[in-house]
Amino acid sequence: MARNNKSYRYQTRTNYTDGNTARKREFNVDYAMGNYNAVPDRQTRPIPEPQRRVETRPQKQVRRQPRELSGISKTSLFILILAIGATLYFCIEFLMLQNQVSKMERDIISMERNLTAMKNENDAAYEQIEKVYDLDYVYNIAVNELGMVYPNNNEIITFKKADENYVRQYADIPD
Repeated sequence: MARNNKSYRYQTRTNYTDGNTARKREFNVDYAMGNYNAVPDRQTRPIPEPQRRVETRPQKQVRRQPRELSGISKTSLFILILAIGATLYFCIEFLMLQNQVSKMERDIISMERNLTAMKNENDAAYEQIEKVYDLDYVYNIAVNELGMVYPNNNEIITFKKADENYVRQYADIPD
């Protein structure tokens, strides 16, 4: 209130403009207009002085009872609690899934190592089998180690093939 009063006095009793230190010339309407009465006289009403409050003694302040959750309703609180619960549930599920994915990645890496080892063993076994079925190798072992020889023409017996895919031998081979 006191500040408003000072501002009012500054605006009405000074000849200064805001931000300028030069004085204004007083403007006298009678002097400027001469004896011409082109501007009618205005009726001005006086600006009332602000009334000052007279304080006698401080009044007792009445204590108010605290309001009951004035900012949020029970349904909003319930929905907020549900949203927080759902968020926590999804976060925990996400962490569990992430843990399972990392475990599966570790399992895949160990299985790839096992696969590589098995492929190496399989290749070694295949080479061993190829070595056994190599005809030159079989011929060398049969002739040199076992003492086998090729049969002569008179030692070879031929017979007619049956229409079946395999042969059952219950008796001697026919001539």
